[in-house]
Amino acid sequence: MARNPLTAPVPKGSALLQFTMVMLILEIFVVLFAGVTAFGLRLASAATVWTLTGIGMVVFLLAAIVLRRSPRVGLILGSIAQVIVIILGVWMPAAVVVGASFLALWVASIYWGIKLDRERDQRRAEQAAWEAAHDDGPISH
Repeated sequence: MARNPLTAPVPKGSALLQFTMVMLILEIFVVLFAGVTAFGLRLASAATVWTLTGIGMVVFLLAAIVLRRSPRVGLILGSIAQVIVIILGVWMPAAVVVGASFLALWVASIYWGIKLDRERDQRRAEQAAWEAAHDDGPISH
């Protein structure tokens, strides 16, 4: 099969899934560090802090797992978790800034992931059309 020498191969996999998966995993650490901070500041009892921290970490982990199996549901669950983190910032105002920053990164991950996936699909279609137009059969020497 002929290959267009002027174009590079298109990476496999979904940029949307890669970007959002990274954000969800980073959010697990954000929740953990927020829990450590809340514990250190004694904002609530240790049991309350670590229970909420554990639940938050599990929600982001589940969102990441679901994202691989059902991207739409994973994106919805991840988005809900982002908003919950900001709402819980009522007890720790600095967490609202971090939560809002990660919400902005989440939205950017979704936007750029979708955009890059569309460009990759277009690139694959163009490559397939080029190969079909330039299929000279096997090369013989």
